Amino acid sequence: MVKGLCFEDTGLDGEVHFLKSMDPYITRVLCFPRDQCSDLHVKTSTLINDGFVYLLETGVDVHGLRLLGRGYTAVVTIAYHSKLGLGSLKLLRVDSRRSSLIREAEFMKQAEPTGLPPRVYLYRDSYVFYELLPPHECRSFTIVLNELVSSGKVNELKELLLSTLKSLHHLDCLGIDHSEINRPGGHVFYCNGLIKVIDWESSRLSRKPVNLTSFISFLLYRYKYASKLRELLKFDLDKVIKALRRYKTSYSLDSFNEIIETMFSRL
Repeated sequence: MVKGLCFEDTGLDGEVHFLKSMDPYITRVLCFPRDQCSDLHVKTSTLINDGFVYLLETGVDVHGLRLLGRGYTAVVTIAYHSKLGLGSLKLLRVDSRRSSLIREAEFMKQAEPTGLPPRVYLYRDSYVFYELLPPHECRSFTIVLNELVSSGKVNELKELLLSTLKSLHHLDCLGIDHSEINRPGGHVFYCNGLIKVIDWESSRLSRKPVNLTSFISFLLYRYKYASKLRELLKFDLDKVIKALRRYKTSYSLDSFNEIIETMFSRL
């Protein structure tokens, strides 16, 4: 049975597919990238028994399926839970080299004090159900950054970067390395004034996490408007590099504040 579901903002409009129906959408999502899989009934029963009611077909087209996202390990769709409501449901692909999503979910929960990951609601080996970041409310960090740099909005730019750096420092202090912050375009989002980070599957515990340093390295060297950014912030590149080196030896608040001072003191 398929029904339509409309929101005030059409960014999440889509078709409702009840899990009990086991229609072609349900089958293809749970068996992705195949059309069928031997454990389909087990997967469906597990979700239903855990309180899930339906999947919402919305998002971008992936091989004829509308999904929120697709990775090498999993696909992400929207699901409705009888007690928790709507959320993002990350489902392990049948061809994934990983056997479980539990490790990713636990890293997300450990990182919750930073405010960076979406809040995790439920998880098993086969799925993670977490806070929905509505596409119409979230924008890629690099797109927001590009707009601020190109328009020369220095105050807003400083506010965005400060917020991001503070959260990444907090993550460093927890000893969690996300491992993908050097490519913020597909992992870091700006959602109604908050910085959010997705895809924690490559995260690891580390005595030398590089979240903040990788992000600043991106800004200094790999960001396509790096020279314009330096011009707007008016910082001394050599001083920033020296401050980063000192930061990597201690991750202390003093060393973090030194980075902030070198990057923004001339504004």
